[in-house]
Amino acid sequence: MLDNDTMRIALGGVSLTVLILFYLGVYRPTRSSFSGWWTVSLLCAGSSTSLLLFNGSAFQIVANPVSNVLSVIGVTCVWFATRSLRRGRGLPLWVLGVVPVAILVPTFLQDPGQNIWAGNGVLFSYMGAMFVAASAEMWLAWRARASRSTYELNGEAVVALLVSAIASSALGAFYVVRAVLYYVLGPEDPMFSAVVGTAPTTGILLVCLVAVTFSVSAVGWDQQTQDLRRRAMEDDLTGLLGRTEFRLRSERALELAASAGVGAFLVIADLDHFKAVNDIHGHAAGDRALVAFAAALREALGPEELAGRLGGEEFGLLLIGEDQAAAVARLDALSEAFAERSAAFDFGLPTVSFGLAGMDEGGSVSAVYERADLALYRAKDAGRDRVISYDGEMT
Repeated sequence: MLDNDTMRIALGGVSLTVLILFYLGVYRPTRSSFSGWWTVSLLCAGSSTSLLLFNGSAFQIVANPVSNVLSVIGVTCVWFATRSLRRGRGLPLWVLGVVPVAILVPTFLQDPGQNIWAGNGVLFSYMGAMFVAASAEMWLAWRARASRSTYELNGEAVVALLVSAIASSALGAFYVVRAVLYYVLGPEDPMFSAVVGTAPTTGILLVCLVAVTFSVSAVGWDQQTQDLRRRAMEDDLTGLLGRTEFRLRSERALELAASAGVGAFLVIADLDHFKAVNDIHGHAAGDRALVAFAAALREALGPEELAGRLGGEEFGLLLIGEDQAAAVARLDALSEAFAERSAAFDFGLPTVSFGLAGMDEGGSVSAVYERADLALYRAKDAGRDRVISYDGEMT
């Protein structure tokens, strides 16, 4: 069996090699958040392990605390990497400032110059918690990715997420056991050394490091692909669906609603006299008005409903499960909610005109779009700031 120092040299060497390959092959081409955090974690893992080679020397008093700090930074970056897989999840960056300082307290209290295990009880507990948190994020990301439509599915990324979720779960369980045995048996106990000592820990880390890193390379590329796809699907300013994506999704939803006998209405909305806002208050004010209307739209829509920016100051909505009177009432409420937002602006927000059409008039989905567009023009001709359905009903 290899001695502990040899195992550490092997782990450090593998970590450095994997770091270089991952940085050049994944992070530099993709610049994805996931691959960035994973690169930092690899750097910390290799450096932390290398510093333990100074155990027994005069440098141990410095090397051990620094190794502990790098270990907690590295495992925190693993959690950050997995957390970045789910869009919209913020990263508590303050952890990177607080935890490294916190780990130094028990480390120095236990004399790192003489005790190679100084601070490791707290370290093992924290690493166990972080790997468990990372595994939870990976399982959630895997489940979300595997449940997507065939069009969006990337089989390689799904398998990579599964492998990574299993590996991070194993590491989480291992470090939880290591922390428990550290406190119950102590690091000098033969059972501790045999089960979770330096040699078995280094071996497990080597296996997981290689398996996970080359799996997560697919995840890093997939995250970039998803980001590019999201940019293509969404309007940059408002975050709503773009014109093409809204058209595709709304056509599909209208057809499904028609076949299921469920009410569905297409709405085209236009901000009235929007050019005047740009001319008088500037284009930045116009952008703020568009963002405000998009926010009002999000609050008004149900979970299965859609909203998109069709271009300029024109928006599309898809209302599901409504009769015409209820749809008109909801649009009136939306118009009022948007007007109430004027209090937060130093200029008056424009009013909104709506054209409404449903599948119940018959014809194709393209015909529904034409009817909604015609209803919008009628709303404009009738004086704006109102809802008009294709059959002529006006509010």
